[in-house]
Amino acid sequence: PYPEIRLANGPSRCQGRVEILYNGSWGTVCDDDWDIVDANVVCRQLGCGHAIVLPAAMTFGQGSGPIFLDNVDCKGREAALSECWSHGWGIHNCYHYEDVAVVCNEFSPTQASEGPTSRTLTASVQDGESDGSIRLVSGTDTCRGRVEIFYRGNWGTVCDDDWGLSDASVVCKQVGCGQALDYKSNAYFGYGTGRILLDNVNCDGSEPFLSACYSLGWGIHNCGHHEDAGVICTGLDTSTITSFTTSVALDYEETLTATATAATDGRDQPSQATEVVTTGLLTFEQESDGVRLANGNGSCRGRVEVRHHGTWGTVCDDDWDFPDAQVVCRQLGCGAALAATVLGSFGYGSGPVLLDNVGCSGGEARLADCFHLGWGQHNCGHHEDAGVICRGENRSEPGRERGTQCWGEHGQGLPPGLPHPIPSAGSMRLVNGSHRCEGRVEMFYLSQWGTVCDDAWDLRDAKVVCRQLGCGHAVAAWGEARYGQGTGYIFLDNLKCKGHEPSLLRCSHIRWDVHNCDHSEDAGAICGIL
Repeated sequence: PYPEIRLANGPSRCQGRVEILYNGSWGTVCDDDWDIVDANVVCRQLGCGHAIVLPAAMTFGQGSGPIFLDNVDCKGREAALSECWSHGWGIHNCYHYEDVAVVCNEFSPTQASEGPTSRTLTASVQDGESDGSIRLVSGTDTCRGRVEIFYRGNWGTVCDDDWGLSDASVVCKQVGCGQALDYKSNAYFGYGTGRILLDNVNCDGSEPFLSACYSLGWGIHNCGHHEDAGVICTGLDTSTITSFTTSVALDYEETLTATATAATDGRDQPSQATEVVTTGLLTFEQESDGVRLANGNGSCRGRVEVRHHGTWGTVCDDDWDFPDAQVVCRQLGCGAALAATVLGSFGYGSGPVLLDNVGCSGGEARLADCFHLGWGQHNCGHHEDAGVICRGENRSEPGRERGTQCWGEHGQGLPPGLPHPIPSAGSMRLVNGSHRCEGRVEMFYLSQWGTVCDDAWDLRDAKVVCRQLGCGHAVAAWGEARYGQGTGYIFLDNLKCKGHEPSLLRCSHIRWDVHNCDHSEDAGAICGIL
């Protein structure tokens, strides 16, 4: 009942360029918004298991004939590619160099166990490791770290979608590290490499191995390594571990808090002997409303950090905007706010995320007086740490104090040695070239510099950059990080400029936070010098 599909020009019927039959003609699918979820639907429709990888464009050559589908968006449970959302048959803004391809694992669903809900345990063993073996990597000891799992000869990571304490408890138990103290997301223990082997893991806590828990299936995910999951275990494998907290409210509005972790005999509460030990662990803490800026190159710019009950933590960038920055700058005596920054632009903090969904009107005396979800209530990771850039101290001679930063409106009249004004959103520069009109393409956006992916990058795109920079004609459009790999965010992907646009932001492109690139694909350009 569904339009037939095939994988063309590959070494087997389960890998190649995706082609679909419509109205008697075979046509291709454009790679805009294409991801592993879409590829899985193709593999399943063909009886080829699930997708292992998304090959680079042109791996299996360009197709010919019509381009039938664009901006495909499967949810993952569709029986056929034609059931997924798209712009409609034949509606696209693509070229054949954007034809998608997939590589499936070539195992028929009838040979695999039960699809997404399977709790498959396998006994394949290689070099002493069996499928489902677990290790913890990049922690300060062997009982904390990034979770890595072994499958078919290789170690891979676990995505943090739906990752929670019950999942972490299964991991800790499996590696002989006692109970789980905490679960970590957003690559807390650094980015892993290799394949992402499990996603949407959902353990009930009783499973003997992580691979026995529900997941989408081996290798099926929609994640990047910035979402690698981690755990922190107690490190004891001989006892039941009990964590408990005792709080004593005192008359003078201070709180005494004791948190202890103790090996017990398995009862719900610690033994009397254990409770005696915990008295030595009591810590005296008094709440403070301190604010500081971290990791900026001056005292009036940086990552916003707040103190609550004696602990410094960060602020999430959900709803973070200019009025919030105004309050922070004023609270610190740093004059007017110039920018509210997001996405960890002053580096990733550590410790708890203390505030989220901050909503200041701009007139509050302290950040803590603004609306927020409550201390420690958030759904964020440190890649979302908020920051501010303030004008500088409120003095008759701004910038006289060491460490302060002042910004002119357009740079006019700035004394030598002071920084240039903050670029406007969409500003461009070329980096690492032999002159100012050659180099890696970088764009200023969201208060930071980032790069452009080379997918679909061509002379028409370079032409817009050259004109925007006041350079001559576009001479070359390079890919594959010819001028070195950049850092920070990749802001644009699948650019499709016609060549006359006033800036790259006006060209058709994939939204900045949706791309399938890394910095090895940073685009570059050579322009003539006027």
